[in-house]
Amino acid sequence: MSHTITTDDLAQRVDDAARAPFILDVRATDQFERWRIEGKAALAIENIPYWTALTDLEQIVSKLPEHQEVVVVCAHGGSSGMVAEMVDRPNVHNLEGGMDAWANTLVPRTLFDDGTHFVVQLDRIAKACLSYAVGARGQTVALIDPSGSVEPYLAIAEEMGAQITDVFDTHLHADHISLGRQLATHANATYHLSPGDGEDAAFDFTALVDGEVFTFGDMDLIVRSVATPGHTPGSTSLEVHERYLMTGDAVFVSGVGRPDLGGETEPWARDLFNTIHAKLSPLAPELEVCPAHYTARAESRDDGTVRRQLGDLLNNDAVVSIADEAEFVDYVVSHLGEPPEVYAKIRLVNLGLSSPDPELAKELEVGRNECALSK
Repeated sequence: MSHTITTDDLAQRVDDAARAPFILDVRATDQFERWRIEGKAALAIENIPYWTALTDLEQIVSKLPEHQEVVVVCAHGGSSGMVAEMVDRPNVHNLEGGMDAWANTLVPRTLFDDGTHFVVQLDRIAKACLSYAVGARGQTVALIDPSGSVEPYLAIAEEMGAQITDVFDTHLHADHISLGRQLATHANATYHLSPGDGEDAAFDFTALVDGEVFTFGDMDLIVRSVATPGHTPGSTSLEVHERYLMTGDAVFVSGVGRPDLGGETEPWARDLFNTIHAKLSPLAPELEVCPAHYTARAESRDDGTVRRQLGDLLNNDAVVSIADEAEFVDYVVSHLGEPPEVYAKIRLVNLGLSSPDPELAKELEVGRNECALSK
């Protein structure tokens, strides 16, 4: 009988070199190449399609370590379960739910908690997406850039005894399907989006207003600008408790958001330069930038959170610190590459102009985000 491991458990282990397992991925090679299990630790990983077990099980067994945990992975957990059963070793575990479950696994990490107020970063590790819960116990909570699965967000609100009153999208996402409207509807909350990104939306939303203040307990969430544009025309930054700056995809802890997802590459690159130097630079350098994405788990801190002081980012990041506009635009435009074709389809979903069935929605989201441009 094979053993199993949950995606929540695996998410903790892949960041810990002492506990990192050996990954046996039994999906087809083309699926493996599209995306795979990754973590902060350097993972040993082998891709051998599951049907090999039916004809040459020894080929699989010969690749597996005897004294390290092995996690067998497939798309849904069925084929990997079969392979784990056939190998029949105590150190071999099947990943429950496979890559389907991994895709929606969120790891909550606390940024701030004074016993009443809290700021939680939720890491959708498979897609390197970050979202946030900001609120006060027994009172109200806001959600920022939610994606993946609604359950973890509802669980945080329930755990804190807080009512979800506001849901924010910092911009029109292209790499993943937003849960913003779904969660707002479920909780009877207000859904907020910038007018610049919601102009073509097929649904109603509450337009973000520059300088608008939302209060959760004694903690303020301030809309710093409805235009920190560049990645999208309406990219918006939200300042929380004079400590955190949720920048969406405008800037990351390393690099900037790519400005070519709406077809206006050079003009949006100039907007992005202006955002950095006219909108973000005047803010307090002690603010910690908390983005909506990261490029690699190596960017995370020892506690697993992804954040960086604004002043450090502005002064020391190889892309963000470029001081000459022409040089910045030239670098950005020349290093972009082609955006994934699927991003245009995801944007339509997030505008309410397309309604894919669950299987198609799942397919649209396959793979990590490719929204960042860094050196």
